[in-house]
Amino acid sequence: MGTKQPPNGRAGDRVSAIASVLQDNILSGHYAPGDRLPSEADLCAHFDVSRPTIRESLGRLTARGLIVARRGAGGGAFVTQPTVDQASEQISTLIALATRLEGNAHRPLLTETRIQVQMGCAELAVLRQADIGDMRTEIDLQSEFSIGDAEFVASVRRMHLALAAACGNPSMAMLAQGLIEAEFAITETDGYPTRVRARFLSYHVRVANGIAAGRIEDMRAAFTELWGFEQNRHSEADEDGNAQIERPPRMRDLRLPPIQRLSPRDTADDSAE
Repeated sequence: MGTKQPPNGRAGDRVSAIASVLQDNILSGHYAPGDRLPSEADLCAHFDVSRPTIRESLGRLTARGLIVARRGAGGGAFVTQPTVDQASEQISTLIALATRLEGNAHRPLLTETRIQVQMGCAELAVLRQADIGDMRTEIDLQSEFSIGDAEFVASVRRMHLALAAACGNPSMAMLAQGLIEAEFAITETDGYPTRVRARFLSYHVRVANGIAAGRIEDMRAAFTELWGFEQNRHSEADEDGNAQIERPPRMRDLRLPPIQRLSPRDTADDSAE
C-alpha cells in the first residue's frame, strides 16, 4: 500500500488523499479485479484515521465504480471489473455532462469527436481484417427507405457501435461507444427525408467497402466527407428554429402542483349547504 496519509489536515483532505492512494493501488495492479481490499480496521490503523474517514474514502471509490461492497461472511470491499458496456455507459455520462452546452449546442462537437475516433477504429478493423457483418446488416436496413425515422437513427447508432467493436481494441471500443451513446442520447429522431438518408447511406457504404477492401484512404475520405455533411446539417439546424432539438422539461416542470386546501370558511359554507 502507498505512503501513510499524515493525521493532520482537514478531514476532507484526508478523505481525498486516502481515496487517491487506494485508487492508485488499484489502477497500478497492486489490487486486481476481484481482490479484497484490507479491512476497515486495517485501513484505519495504516492511515491513522477514524473509521468514518475510511468509510467516506471507500464510498468515493464505490461512486467511481472501482470497488463494490459485499456483506456477510467473507465480505468487504472488492475491486470491480466493469464490462465494456458498463465502462462505456460511465464514459458516456461523464462526456455528456462535462461538455454540456445550452440548447444541446455540444452535439456537433460530439459528432466531430466520434468521427475522428471512428477513423481510428476503422483503421484497426482494416489491419485486423475484422468481420464487419454487423455493419453490413445495419446498412442493408438503412437502405429500406420505408422504415421510420426513429428506426433509421437506431440503425445508424447500432452500425457505429458495430464498427467500434470491430476495432478489436477494448480501450478504443469503450471510448468510441461512450462517445456514440453520449451523442445519440441527444440526437433527434425525426427530420430524415429520403435525400438525407441517401447521403448517410452512401457514406456508410463507402466506409464499409473501404474497410472490407483494406483501402484505408477511401475509408478516411468517406469519413471526412461525412464530417462535412454533419457540420452542414447542424448549421442548418441552428438557423432553422424548426430543426432545433427540443429541450427536455426542467425538473420544476415535472413537479405536481400543490394541493389546494379548503379554508375553515369554505368548510363551514359546505356544511351549511
